[in-house]
Amino acid sequence: MGLLVGLLYLPQWIGYLMPRALSGKVGWFLIFSLLGMAALELWSKRKTFGTLKAAEEDQWLGHTFILSSVIAFPFCRFALWSQSIIWLLALVGLVLSIWGLRFFRMFPLPTFFVSLTVYPRVGLISRGIWDFFTPHLFLERTMAWAGSGAMRIIGFSSEPSAQYILFPEGSVEVGWGCNGLDMSITVAVAALLMGLLYRQKRSQMIVLISCAVVVSLLANIPRLMLVSIAYVYWGSAWFKFWHGFWGGQIFSSALLTGYYYIAIALINRVDNSNAS
Repeated sequence: MGLLVGLLYLPQWIGYLMPRALSGKVGWFLIFSLLGMAALELWSKRKTFGTLKAAEEDQWLGHTFILSSVIAFPFCRFALWSQSIIWLLALVGLVLSIWGLRFFRMFPLPTFFVSLTVYPRVGLISRGIWDFFTPHLFLERTMAWAGSGAMRIIGFSSEPSAQYILFPEGSVEVGWGCNGLDMSITVAVAALLMGLLYRQKRSQMIVLISCAVVVSLLANIPRLMLVSIAYVYWGSAWFKFWHGFWGGQIFSSALLTGYYYIAIALINRVDNSNAS
């Protein structure tokens, strides 16, 4: 019954991710990276599952969660977020009824990663957290300032004005999707995945993640320059190309490839220093 809730929610979950993946968004990569890391952690400790057995109280609690989710699900299909909460409740119930409460203490990271992916609008969650802790349009204004400054260096007449880049021929607004935060979070998750795969220490993983954020934000500046120039000077067709699916995939592939070599260099440097 608990899995039935997940099967009914799955088309909604995929239906949200697929159109955005085809339009060049990178949230799908973030979600599947989190699921991959959770699966990797669970697979590496698969022998532990044989030692886990749910106590009778855990089974009763798990069955209560599952039954509650089954009853509530038909009444909560009005929005994606409500369905995700019900599926999370069913998922917790499944784990409790099979392995017990001890599972969450033994596998905190997989629990956290899977919980983040239940609601596919990860960008909305990150935006809410970012807006809460930072001034209004802070990153958008910063990117407008950096992008206009970089374009002046290569000969374009551009000036920043709040979150806008002003040209003599027109202006470009730096919106949320162009501020680089979503991509930096995605690459940071990829850095965490690399750290787990290469069994790096916690301090080295912090370095990898910090480097991922810095590289992503810096790489967003030339991307913003390209999109702005395409919009103002090259016409709508080129703007749609670089701002759409293919442009997003080209940029994402270049960024992830470049960061991969940077991360490998950092990992090898630490390994060589430890060996010496």
